[in-house]
Amino acid sequence: MTDPKRQSPPATAAQSAQAPTPRVEFRYLDGMRGAAALAVVVFHTFLFTGLEGQAAAELPVIGWLIGYGYLGVPIFIVLSGYVLMLPLTKSPTLQFRGGVGQFFKRRAKRILPPYFAALAISLALIAFIPVMNQQGGTAWDSKIPVDVGGVVSHLLLLHDVSPDWAFQIDGPLWSVAVEWQIYFLMPLILLPLFRRFSPWIVTPALTLLLLAASLVGFAPWAHPWLVGLFAAGMFAAQLTTRPTLPRGTVGWLTAAAIGAAALLLVLSPFTQDKVWFSEIIGGAGFMALLVVLGRRTTQGASIGLFAVFESKPLRYAGLVSYSVYLIHSPLLALGNLLLLPLGLPVAAQYTLMMLVVVPVTLALCWAFFQLVERHFQNSHQTKESATLTHHPAAP
Repeated sequence: MTDPKRQSPPATAAQSAQAPTPRVEFRYLDGMRGAAALAVVVFHTFLFTGLEGQAAAELPVIGWLIGYGYLGVPIFIVLSGYVLMLPLTKSPTLQFRGGVGQFFKRRAKRILPPYFAALAISLALIAFIPVMNQQGGTAWDSKIPVDVGGVVSHLLLLHDVSPDWAFQIDGPLWSVAVEWQIYFLMPLILLPLFRRFSPWIVTPALTLLLLAASLVGFAPWAHPWLVGLFAAGMFAAQLTTRPTLPRGTVGWLTAAAIGAAALLLVLSPFTQDKVWFSEIIGGAGFMALLVVLGRRTTQGASIGLFAVFESKPLRYAGLVSYSVYLIHSPLLALGNLLLLPLGLPVAAQYTLMMLVVVPVTLALCWAFFQLVERHFQNSHQTKESATLTHHPAAP
């Protein structure tokens, strides 16, 4: 029993007022990130199966089912804007904790070491495995040959400036370069715009302006409209944390999220190859969904079926999603190249890719996470890792 004499006196009103507000945990965000990474893996598995275009021609139903897997990229971008903006909403002037310099330092520590390790692994696979540096008529052909410009531009994270470099070595790395550049745009351009003008205007105007620029030839391979989707994630964070919203806002945002999903589903035969349309509609719908789920969470309400993203398997997938994204592509390509000499029908090749190559690839991505990425986690990921692996976090 507790000695009454040793009990702490009740807190005064002043002390209670000074007590920190408990931090709201949006656990489903990690699960969403994990699901997006898995969707990208499944999509790329289909692209890498057999010779280039063979799976799409012979397995059209499967292609239709997973055809929107590339939407994992805009989902990552919207999530990134959302997560990075949430802490800033506590500041009336949207200031970074510790200043802009500390923001860049935290982002560099989190993003760059795993990126460079993945780049080194991809280059080693190309250099030392013969089938990886020979044209074979598969989707991997667009990643080789590797030239000096490709290597240097990847080292500088500028490979997205040229279509000749953007997809060399390890295709998905183009979006890492895009996001890295957006980190500089966030404090230099996006936040000043948010401070001066209404995000209701800034977000769609920026997205449409960059889309128009890409349609007339400005780096369409780099998907410049992703900057607008990153801003949409930032705006979603603001809408999530505002004390009140105009009446009906959450209702029409719910309708927008449902409408975007329905539009993509209905128009999938016509729009899966129109990447700009799908990414903007999908990104806008996902932005609306984040606001709806975020406000329900802050109010202590249930998020319904979306609670599946709070499950430990998906949260763990989210924890290792960056590692998965960084190195899955060359591993899938290698698996397909090793299976090709067997001369299997495309359906059998795809089955082996899904049942054998994908699990092996994910296991190697997990190993990469353990050996490299986990040493560069931020505080949230360190805590999440401790929770999911049942190890107490260090104080």
